[in-house]
Amino acid sequence: MRLRLMFATLLAAASVGSCETAVSDVDDHSERLTRQDWVAETIAGQPVINPGRVTLAFVEGRVSGRGGCNIYSGPVEIGNGTLKVGPLISTKMACGEPGLMQQESAYLGALQSARSYRFGADDKLTISTQAGALVYGGAPKQQRPGG
Repeated sequence: MRLRLMFATLLAAASVGSCETAVSDVDDHSERLTRQDWVAETIAGQPVINPGRVTLAFVEGRVSGRGGCNIYSGPVEIGNGTLKVGPLISTKMACGEPGLMQQESAYLGALQSARSYRFGADDKLTISTQAGALVYGGAPKQQRPGG
């Protein structure tokens, strides 16, 4: 019940924030970002703790996903290889697994400092940030509430 309330609050806040920055200068590569979801493999050169728990999706001018423990969302601008993520909001649940909260904090901080993105020959997505690279593998698009 508490998780549902937190998720509803997050969705309401995301809806209010959707009036902010929208996707701009859409190009062929940026469309590729939205065709699938992304699962983080490394954060600033470090392997992800408990792979599969850190995710990223691009939908209608916003990024969202799981940070490892919590759900996050925020505005994004995409254009010609550049990426700018606005302030992120997230739920505030604690994780018991050692290192997971620290990893989530590092991940969300790095994502908010995103500068550019590129796709490798192996179809991996690399986002360059001030903290180092975030590397993702592709995953099937997930069904979103209300979508």
